[in-house]
Amino acid sequence: MTVTLGHVLMVLAVVAGVAAVLYASTAIRNSGHGRGTPQYARARMARRSAFYALGLALLFAALCITPLCRVALVGGAG
Repeated sequence: MTVTLGHVLMVLAVVAGVAAVLYASTAIRNSGHGRGTPQYARARMARRSAFYALGLALLFAALCITPLCRVALVGGAG
């Protein structure tokens, strides 16, 4: 069995996607609080982290459609 860079990138994309969902749920749970409260800061940070995680997930998924994803890491043509 050959493990390619595409497999690793897809796993990373899924992990980043799950992290984005978890951060978004934290942002939703802590939304609605006034400025200057710890809940507001927590929601703002979670929202920012969700956008970053979503961007990483999209980047890893986009790299999977390039020829780079066919590079074998483990295994070979056998």
